[in-house]
Amino acid sequence: MDLAAIGSLLGSLKTATEIAKLIRESDATLEKAETKLKLAELVSAIADAKLDAAEVQQLILDRDETIRQLTAAAKLKTEIKWRQPCYYLSNSEGLEEPYCQNCYDSEQKLSRLHSDGKGFFQCRVCRQGYKTAERLKRESDDFNANMKRGRRLF
Repeated sequence: MDLAAIGSLLGSLKTATEIAKLIRESDATLEKAETKLKLAELVSAIADAKLDAAEVQQLILDRDETIRQLTAAAKLKTEIKWRQPCYYLSNSEGLEEPYCQNCYDSEQKLSRLHSDGKGFFQCRVCRQGYKTAERLKRESDDFNANMKRGRRLF
């Protein structure tokens, strides 16, 4: 928070208070012109105080938003789990859902992965594809079996 803005606000409020006291304590001997001048100064001081108060309020809102974002990021960091080849996060039903490793590592963005149900995942955001260790082993075993039978896959 900007301390200068708070100081300025307090200064404006003090000036407005002093002018209001002076007007209240003035007696009938003051001329109307002096009173009008003091009233104009009071209005100006109140306007300055309102502007300073709005600035302080915006600083507080910005700080609160930063705190909210940092709290959410810290909570996510404790909840997200890495299991090769992607990140997992439990949903509201307690089921784990896969998220893209590339999107999260590069942009701290959660992009849900789509699966074929056979160990292949694809991100619809960055188009990155991931295979589980089981899927890679199964493909390797199939390839080796086909090579032994003399089949060409290309």
